[in-house]
Formats: sequence, structure tokens, C-alpha cells
Amino acid sequence: LAAKVHRQDSLARFLSQRPNRKELVERNILPLPENDRIEIKLSINNKLNRRLSLRPTAEELQEKHILLRQSEEEFQRQKEETKKTLIRKLSFRPTIEELKERKIIKFSDYVEVTNAPEFDRKADKPWTRLTPRDKARPCPLSFLLVSSSYLQASIRKELNDFKSMEMDVHDDSRHLTR
Repeated sequence: LAAKVHRQDSLARFLSQRPNRKELVERNILPLPENDRIEIKLSINNKLNRRLSLRPTAEELQEKHILLRQSEEEFQRQKEETKKTLIRKLSFRPTIEELKERKIIKFSDYVEVTNAPEFDRKADKPWTRLTPRDKARPCPLSFLLVSSSYLQASIRKELNDFKSMEMDVHDDSRHLTR
């Protein structure tokens, strides 16, 4: 008996919480009446027609270069023609040597610059590292009296000759050399 009373109470509670017909129609649980559905379809149709009439035509889009005027085949053909002309122009392109001769490109434009560790760039003075034995060794010019200052001068001269004859110096830096 208590279970029956409890069940009737729960049924009464569910019926009291039941939503009204309007809410059920809004949640698409109950179908709309036929004439209401027709009105909604007509209003949607009118809105779509209004929006489509505001939309630009294909001609307007082509004028604004949004829509392509040419077909895919024409586009590919034009692309191939452009490719051929560019390859032909590149084949007549001057070499770096020609551009250097005509002074179109600078030295800094074609030289690759890489990072190098910092080091002491002062001039190397090998005559300061001479031992007393090296200083006492006879010079090929034995008929001359060889002093250490003469030896230093000959080493300096040999180094300068090497630098001036065998080392490459860029034209822009040549005025800094002797």
C-alpha cells in the first residue's frame, strides 16, 4: 500500500512539472501546425532572397579579380609560357665575372661572410723569437759582417716581399699596403 501511494505521489509530481504545449513545440517535441510551418518557410525564403540579391554577380567578381575569367587549361598554358620566358631570360643572364667587370655588383655582394673566432691581429714578428743560436748562425752572405739588426731587417724584408708579391690584396685595400 505504501508503494502505491509513493508511486501516485511521484506520478503527480511528474505531471505537475510537465512543460506546457508551447514549450514542447519550441523544443521540437510536438510538431507545428501546417500553416505555422508554411509561414516560417516563407519568412526564411524571403530572407534568403534578400541576401542573394545583395550578393555580387559573377561579372562583378571577375571585374574585381576575385573570380577567374579563364579556365584551368588556359591558366596552365599561360603559366607554361611564363615559365619558358623566364628560363630564356635567365639563360642570357651575365656571369658574376661580367658583373664585376662592369662594376654592377660590389665586392661585398658576392663574398660569403662567415663567423670567425676573434684573435690577435697584430703583426707577427718572427725575429723576436730568434734564439741566440739562430742569431749566431752564419748568413749566406758570409763576406758581410752580420749583426742581429741586419738579420732582423732581412727577415722583415723577406716577409714584406712575400706579402707584396704572393699575397692577394683586394683593389679597395691596395692603398693601405706599401
